[in-house]
Amino acid sequence: MPLPTIGPLSLSAVNTELGRPATATISLGEAAVRALAGVPTGPIGKLSLRGKSAQFSHTLTAHQLHLNLRSYLLGQGWNGVSAARVTIAAGIYIWSDSAATPALDMGGAFPGGLTLINKGFIIGKGGDGGYLQADRVTYVAPTPGGPAIALTGPISIDNAGGYIGGGGGGGAAQTGTPAIIVTNARIYASGGGGAGGGRGGPANIGNTNGTTLGSFGAGGPIGQVGTVALDANSWAGQTIATHGGAGGASGAAMQEGGGL
Repeated sequence: MPLPTIGPLSLSAVNTELGRPATATISLGEAAVRALAGVPTGPIGKLSLRGKSAQFSHTLTAHQLHLNLRSYLLGQGWNGVSAARVTIAAGIYIWSDSAATPALDMGGAFPGGLTLINKGFIIGKGGDGGYLQADRVTYVAPTPGGPAIALTGPISIDNAGGYIGGGGGGGAAQTGTPAIIVTNARIYASGGGGAGGGRGGPANIGNTNGTTLGSFGAGGPIGQVGTVALDANSWAGQTIATHGGAGGASGAAMQEGGGL
């Protein structure tokens, strides 16, 4: 918070504003204090420090993939010590293309504290849909969605105007009794991909001499639906084995890393 404009102003308060221990050694002439006061050279006194704040504020106005917040803010001029206040603008997406990687990772320590104001979307990667292998017996289960945020320390989040969500679990593949199919029509992908860009599972295609695995239905770009995989086939006298199961688990909205 800003230093007081009236009343006592101690150097311990200046230390605290700079994200240091209150009892740390401090001098009015040192670089960090001068930067806080806005007096790069020449005479400096406590009056120059009144009302000053070391908080670093930044607004994200561009979509970000796999955002490491600490590394990003250091690149934007944050000193790595002072309090940080980050706003994700309305309509901005922070996302991941891997269920193993969070959309937003705090990335390390924020000694002065971190405040995140989200007016956009922070979304984990969706899980892949389940499907049958080409042998029409081996079932590949849908996968869980990925986390939206990985926490490495304390954080204050204002999400009143935004959305935070782990990726949706992938949908299960077909279930039911075996059926005889004689058709040249196209067949669609099996389990649907989870929200957050998960792939739809492929379906078996082929003919009486064997089967092959069809295409995955790709996850959609941010804010858009995915594509449907269409593959020509010529089944004749073939059967579809009975398989299926529950969809994948949804991803975590936040993933604790320690220090909370």
